[in-house]
Amino acid sequence: MTDKQAFHIISPFDSERYIGRVYQVGPSRVQVLMPPIKDTGEEKEIARHTTQLANAHVGAYVVVGCGEYAIFGQLQDVQVRNQTSVDLHKAGREIQPVGVIELFTSIHIEKARVVPGVIQSPQIGDLVYSPSPSFVQFVVSGATGDVSREPVMLEFAQLPDERDTPINISPEKFFGRHCAILGATGGGKSWSLARLMEESGRHKSKVILIDATGEYRDLDRHTTHLHFGEDPDKNPSSVEVVLPYYHLTEQDLFAIFRPHGASQGPKLRAAMKSLKLAKVSSSVGIEGLIIKAHKPKKQYERSYKNHQKEIDSPYADFDMGYLTRQIENECVDPQRSSTEPDVWGGINAVDLANCMPLVARIHDILQSPNLAPIFKPRKKKSLLKEMHRFIRDDEKRILRINVQYLSFAYNAREIIANALGRHLFELAQKGAFRKHPLLLVLDEAHQFLNPKLIDDENDFPLEAFSLIAKEGRKYALNIVIATQRPRDIPEDVLSQMGTMIVHRLINDNDRAIVERGCGEVDRTSLQIIPTLAPGEAVLAGVDFPVPLHIRVIPPDCRPHSEGADYQKYWNSKR
Repeated sequence: MTDKQAFHIISPFDSERYIGRVYQVGPSRVQVLMPPIKDTGEEKEIARHTTQLANAHVGAYVVVGCGEYAIFGQLQDVQVRNQTSVDLHKAGREIQPVGVIELFTSIHIEKARVVPGVIQSPQIGDLVYSPSPSFVQFVVSGATGDVSREPVMLEFAQLPDERDTPINISPEKFFGRHCAILGATGGGKSWSLARLMEESGRHKSKVILIDATGEYRDLDRHTTHLHFGEDPDKNPSSVEVVLPYYHLTEQDLFAIFRPHGASQGPKLRAAMKSLKLAKVSSSVGIEGLIIKAHKPKKQYERSYKNHQKEIDSPYADFDMGYLTRQIENECVDPQRSSTEPDVWGGINAVDLANCMPLVARIHDILQSPNLAPIFKPRKKKSLLKEMHRFIRDDEKRILRINVQYLSFAYNAREIIANALGRHLFELAQKGAFRKHPLLLVLDEAHQFLNPKLIDDENDFPLEAFSLIAKEGRKYALNIVIATQRPRDIPEDVLSQMGTMIVHRLINDNDRAIVERGCGEVDRTSLQIIPTLAPGEAVLAGVDFPVPLHIRVIPPDCRPHSEGADYQKYWNSKR
């Protein structure tokens, strides 16, 4: 089949879908004069005109015949030309509809190729048609007419009025520049994400899904399930995992322990270094600790130099059980006297007093059951090791990590998610995903994308997802964020989302963020966002020639996102 033959099948110019003629031309808009409707009083005549203009409603897609190009646009407004409300009530009246069309993109007719922008301006008298659903699909998919090999396509949605024509989109268009799924509760955001997961699972994909609420526990196609904590509703095949503290960095631990003031931060950092040294060098440690009060510095400094690589590693490879006692051992004077600079002095009472709140806080944190997956991992499986096993296994396609029962206390969710993201970014920089592109999906992303944990005196940046959004694409690591609160997503992350699937949004601030973050969304699409029905969305992005009003195909495995059943549980007559 040639390109021209392929294009002929989805020709945009169908006389039965004629809408009218261009009668006014502007830089990015044209006005179309539609066939007049004459009220003769005959119901059959009115029905005939109604059918003729059925495809000419506000929001409908249209094509303008323009020489060797078909110009694709959207009907933004429909009015009655030069008539008053009195005229409309006159017997035998003739109504002249006029439409305003926003022009989006061009299609080269001979080459059957979508070309960004309006290549050739329409002329007065050019014919306007309503394109068939298959032609709209052709424009959105960006097909070139080349059918020599079958591409990987995700069958994601349908046009709201044409449910027999699926909208198939390539993974490159969805995820190649990152993707955001936005929508208020009940708008269909979870369906979109579930559908994308199912469609990805049909192909040889690599997807890691962080499930914040346990909604996706029924995903079954090529899905591996992991969970944190006791999960009463877990998938039968799910495995409990932990993220031991020694897989965290010093920065992660600082974000958990929150040192304050001039003394706590330096003493905490010094204690971590000392415990790392005590673990690798028995010559300076006493029962896992390093005592500094009135001790010479030379042996410590010599051992530090010999093991500097291990000690300067960002990861926390030391015995956490000794941390509070080692902080106390760090609270000493820098020298015993002016004549003994190579010997540490005695206990510094001021530093020790300043550090006692930190010591107490660390003690409480280490004993907290909420943080047992970090500080009491026991012999449970490590998340990172399970993730590595998933990445290496060509048969595994989706890894779902359920964090529903991971505590919000001490920012555990943000810190663990950030540690996971950072680890994936490090793997990506080493080329791990060049031949196996990886998609990282964050459901309820506002729970994880706090860019900084801030107190009165310090801030502890969590930058992994910002780095992935900015640089992950060149390492074949892409991110999908799904959230009902776009205003809580850091701007430097949301601004990198090249594709947006926008469900119903009621909040003005959320819609304003969508408008700023996705310049491809036109005025009409923005106006319909608050009125979208459940499951409907506006699909837009830099790789899409037009913003598209779609209805997401329901997933086979429905997410558990339903609310409380008041009729069942509040009914006193049960």
